[in-house]
Amino acid sequence: MSEIHALFIMAFIAVLAPLLTRLPAFARTPAVVLELLLGILIGPSILGLVTSQGAIGFLGQFGLIFLLFQAGFEFNPEEIGAGPLRLGAAAWLAAFCLSALFASLLYMIGVLHSPLLIALVLPTTAFGMLLPILRESGNLGSPFGRHVLGLAVAGELGPLVLASIVLAHQHHHLHETILTVVFFAFAVAVIVAAKRLRSRQLTGVIARWMHDRSILPVRIALLILLGFVSLANELGMELVLGAYTAGMVIAMLVRDTQAEVLENRLMSIGSGFFVPLFFITSGVEFDLPGLLTSTGSVARLILFCAGFFLIRIVPVRLYKAVLPEKDLLPLALLSSTTLPLVVAVTFLGVRSGDMAPENAHALVGAGVVTVTIFPILAFLLRAKGEGAEPEGVVAVVVHRAADWASAQYARALGFVAQKVAGKPES
Repeated sequence: MSEIHALFIMAFIAVLAPLLTRLPAFARTPAVVLELLLGILIGPSILGLVTSQGAIGFLGQFGLIFLLFQAGFEFNPEEIGAGPLRLGAAAWLAAFCLSALFASLLYMIGVLHSPLLIALVLPTTAFGMLLPILRESGNLGSPFGRHVLGLAVAGELGPLVLASIVLAHQHHHLHETILTVVFFAFAVAVIVAAKRLRSRQLTGVIARWMHDRSILPVRIALLILLGFVSLANELGMELVLGAYTAGMVIAMLVRDTQAEVLENRLMSIGSGFFVPLFFITSGVEFDLPGLLTSTGSVARLILFCAGFFLIRIVPVRLYKAVLPEKDLLPLALLSSTTLPLVVAVTFLGVRSGDMAPENAHALVGAGVVTVTIFPILAFLLRAKGEGAEPEGVVAVVVHRAADWASAQYARALGFVAQKVAGKPES
């Protein structure tokens, strides 16, 4: 099949996925999940209509660059608040320690051969996916929503930075580490410079130029993106950090000004074309038969689903002073919601040889479970806490599952409290 024909099929999928989310059956399913699933459908695993060779693979990689470029746009610490960000960082650090312990146990029993990358993947959170979920549920500006986003920021930035360093320096030496420090210093300096350069005159020029035929600000923004990615690549780092930094630089220049139309245009380019191609290409490369036809792979899938959630249970106790008890389990579920970074890091890990393909496929499968099931469970638990009753067969089933999970969570906390207090279990 020609690459043009393959690209046409992928463009069709990119149009079909958001249309499907408008149907009642898929209303709660994020479009990226459908893009991934439809990519599996058209890939070698099922229909064999598309492969990720040649230009298709390159476009998928550029979609990854744009995905992280957009993630840089969306990071807005002023909107979230210092308190939620500090708590989020502490909770993520605790989750990372638990993840390292979990991955080490898997390494000791022979499930993993490189536990560090798995330890970084498990505490990731889909910041960009949680934003629309919280907005649609009316929780975006609430204390609960801000604390979810504080956790999500740490769960995106922490793994992103550490994974970039690990992937770049797994097999290298001291001078590469020094170059990493140089890149970080340069990135911080450029972000600070962008903040200082921001002025009404500059944003007015950007807004005015956005109406020219050449749309010069978009070209300059893409030049900045490719410049940071190229620099990161030349310094021996992975492209993910360069793309994220470029997004933060553009956001510093135009956010909350008349020039914000530039950010909206770049989001349209990314979300309208490049980012869907990344998820569809990831689906095309996904080995579904290898995941489902092996008992070991299914066991890995279940294990990683449990891992995503369990490492978040203990850290949410840090929020006991700022959130009601009924919000803690939903917070754990939402902070476990992840997919884009899982797909990105596993993609890079397999490419560099630092992650086994079977573990990568199981992690992506577990990520799909978290984005399709965990948010529904979280909001049903919150609704139960407010006395609301579920409607519909699916909601009732999920509601009962949430009741069971809540009961087990309370039982586990009681057991731990008794052990710590030194009291015999009743």
